[in-house]
Amino acid sequence: MALGEDKVFKYPAEDECLVRRLGSGVMAAWPHLPPEAREKILAEAKLAWDREHFVSKLPDKLAAIIKRRQT
Repeated sequence: MALGEDKVFKYPAEDECLVRRLGSGVMAAWPHLPPEAREKILAEAKLAWDREHFVSKLPDKLAAIIKRRQT
C-alpha cells in the first residue's frame, strides 16, 4: 500500500511474521523519524487490514505501544 492511495494493505497469513517484524522495526526507528513520517505511518496503521478488523480506541492503543517501546 503506497502512502496516499485508497487501497487497503492485506497480507496472507504466512506473511504475518514479516509484517510483525516490519512493525517492530518501525517502532525501533520511531524516535529518529521526522514528525511527518510518524503521522503518515500512524494514519496508514489506522487503515490497515487485520483479522481483528475493529479495535476499540485504536489510536490510543497505537500511541501507547509506541510509548511503551520507548521506555
